[in-house]
Amino acid sequence: MFDLLLGNLEELSLEELRGPLEEIASGNSSFGPMDEWTVWYRYLLAQLVPRHAERSFDSLYQHLVAAFIAVHPRRIDEPYPGFADDARQTLGRCLMDPSRWTGDRLAVPAPEDPFAGGRRAAFEWSVACGDFSAGMFFCAKYLIDDELDAWLDSVFAIRCPLWTTQLYTWLLAVHPLLVERVLELADLDSDPSTNVVWHGAHVLKGDFSGVYEPTPSPLPLLSPDRCKAVLAGARRHVSEASYFAWLDAIRPYAYLETMLGGTPSRFADAFKIV
Repeated sequence: MFDLLLGNLEELSLEELRGPLEEIASGNSSFGPMDEWTVWYRYLLAQLVPRHAERSFDSLYQHLVAAFIAVHPRRIDEPYPGFADDARQTLGRCLMDPSRWTGDRLAVPAPEDPFAGGRRAAFEWSVACGDFSAGMFFCAKYLIDDELDAWLDSVFAIRCPLWTTQLYTWLLAVHPLLVERVLELADLDSDPSTNVVWHGAHVLKGDFSGVYEPTPSPLPLLSPDRCKAVLAGARRHVSEASYFAWLDAIRPYAYLETMLGGTPSRFADAFKIV
């Protein structure tokens, strides 16, 4: 099916790898599981996780996560004992990879003038639709129950203005899904400032069975219990103090106030910050 992948994957560019990953994700979503797609994905996953940070306008990580969810829409099916743990310990930890951090801050510069050669960095400061959203959904969906609360606590414990900006933007954007007003990513607000549908994830819809008659109910991206857990984590950690500490932390970057627009006030309304 993917003759190009039979060679040395290290020699293939992101553009050459994107196509097979997109086909695996869209194929499983549209037509249901197929062994060949699953086998190819597992082959790619094992070799491509070390390249997770490679990017052009998107990243390899985003496509790896989208395809993983399409291959494992309900739970992680293990081809060998321990596969699920291996996936959590690798794909689930990419956001914490040392290459993405400088000390205790994400290694994304905050340009004084985002429109003088720094547009991409400014975008990454204020929009959570990329690696951050993919990583958050992966962990919220697949971590074992005993680890979920501790992971959420660790997410909120990070004191980095960029991280908190993305976290609060993500929480606001996915709030309709967390309170179960919508079930699928595609049904969330597509406003650029609050878009959390990362590259490749637009195909994650339906029930992944390939059966269309009778019309099946869509499979929720996160189960009700997982939605409640994320909301509970937000309630434990989002407070008036943390909210205003975030606003103070981003105050030195005046353009962020313009780019975020009404996001801070809408976040305060959604999470009942007085």
